[in-house]
Amino acid sequence: MARVLGLDLGSYSVKAVLFESSLRGYQTRGFTEVRRAEGERMQTLRAALAELFQSNPMFAEQVVVALPGPSLATHVIQMPFLDAKRLEAALPFELESQLPFDLGEAVFDYQVACQREKQSELLVSVVRKEELRALLTVLKDANIDPRIVTHPAMAYQSLFLSCPQLFEGASDASSIAVVDIGHERTSIAIGRPSIGVELARTFSSGGKDLTKALASEFQADATAAGEWKETQGAMGSVPQTEDAKRAAAAMVRGLQPVLRELRPSIKAFTARTRRSVSQVYLCGGSAQLPGMEEEMSNGLSLPARMLALPTEAGEIIASAKHPEAVQAFALALRGHASSSRAQRLNFRRGEFAFKGDFDYVREKVGLLASLAATLLILLIASGIVRNSVLSRREQQVDAVLCSVTQRVLGQCEKNFDRALNLLRGKESPAALIPRVSAVSMLGELTQRVPAEVPVTFDQIIIEPDRMSVRGETDSPKSIDQITGGLKTYRCFREVKEGKIQKSKDGQHVNFTLDVLVECPDQAAVPQG
Repeated sequence: MARVLGLDLGSYSVKAVLFESSLRGYQTRGFTEVRRAEGERMQTLRAALAELFQSNPMFAEQVVVALPGPSLATHVIQMPFLDAKRLEAALPFELESQLPFDLGEAVFDYQVACQREKQSELLVSVVRKEELRALLTVLKDANIDPRIVTHPAMAYQSLFLSCPQLFEGASDASSIAVVDIGHERTSIAIGRPSIGVELARTFSSGGKDLTKALASEFQADATAAGEWKETQGAMGSVPQTEDAKRAAAAMVRGLQPVLRELRPSIKAFTARTRRSVSQVYLCGGSAQLPGMEEEMSNGLSLPARMLALPTEAGEIIASAKHPEAVQAFALALRGHASSSRAQRLNFRRGEFAFKGDFDYVREKVGLLASLAATLLILLIASGIVRNSVLSRREQQVDAVLCSVTQRVLGQCEKNFDRALNLLRGKESPAALIPRVSAVSMLGELTQRVPAEVPVTFDQIIIEPDRMSVRGETDSPKSIDQITGGLKTYRCFREVKEGKIQKSKDGQHVNFTLDVLVECPDQAAVPQG
């Protein structure tokens, strides 16, 4: 079974979910989370990855990650055709006009959101090459070579397609939204279960804004405000004391940038698709804050609830950790899904294409070369031996054919076709040999007389080309049956009835038959 690792490179912590994947399905085998320290983004990520794999080694044949940080751009582009090749050819020209920088500095890929009326609606994600290169360098330092680097919001396509049961209550006429509230960024994916994501977006805002609002309200440093938020923070109707309500109000103000981005995203989706959003599912570390469901429901005017993982994941991942583990789980599911059920969006294209498979072949090239050389030698040796054996057999056949033609024709002939023609020729001595013997003609005569016909032959004269028969039977009808039976033999070319007369007692019929014998050169299968 293959092992797939989904790696969520969050700004607050790094989460990893390990799958054992097979044709029959998958099993969750591990979950690990390591918190990132304060400092430069790539340095803290490198340190967190080193700690994660040191404390809990997770070997996997396939690693799937989503781009960290909000630096990637997402565009919805409509194209007036459905063909994939035409989409690939035309998309760069359409996308270049929408970017503030040169397309040559970026890596992009797309996912088809929907196709209707000979039009395709594409979700196109773009990231600068320098950002992707920096991420791959950090991962390489941790001995990680991800096969897939995808969009953080598009990662939830795997849940929409493979785990539609997680979104209970969703109707076919409406859509649902998954909102992942992280520390520094928030992602939203809108679509329909079993169909897929139709809008995906990531923007800067998240739990860090709530921490800043708390620090500003109470004139505290960010570290202390963050610790208080994690241990005592609450929103909505949960807070009871005056200080708690004051803190809740501050966090509500800190949540407003998130709501200001989510509302127009949902509104734009509704206007474009003519379908409403009926339910919001929350995940991410900041979504666990008590009262967040209530506050998001009020802010978006939509019912909001926490997104839980499938039941089988609960054996490995504690239920309290489900909101934090959702993206890592979705990424692992992305690696497990077959190509027909997985989104295609993957930034590992062009110069950044995944080369793990080629590296493996390169390591094994010496062994493969030696095996190929061995097979080549064996094939050459087999050919030599086969040719040698066939040559000896051909010489033996020629000797036998020469002996036969010398004895019959008086001359040696090793060409089989020519020898056969000579043996069949009229001038050949073989032409004097009867094609059918008297014994075989007698046997055919007795065999082809119908068994139900009473007949007695008192005279049979067999010559090389003719046979005369005289006999006695019960009626002229029986004579016809005997004649019909003899005609079924291919060498009895013609059967003529001779003199027919009644016997002396008047109860029987005497008859004679004249049979012309001539066997054709191309013998047919005897009938009867």
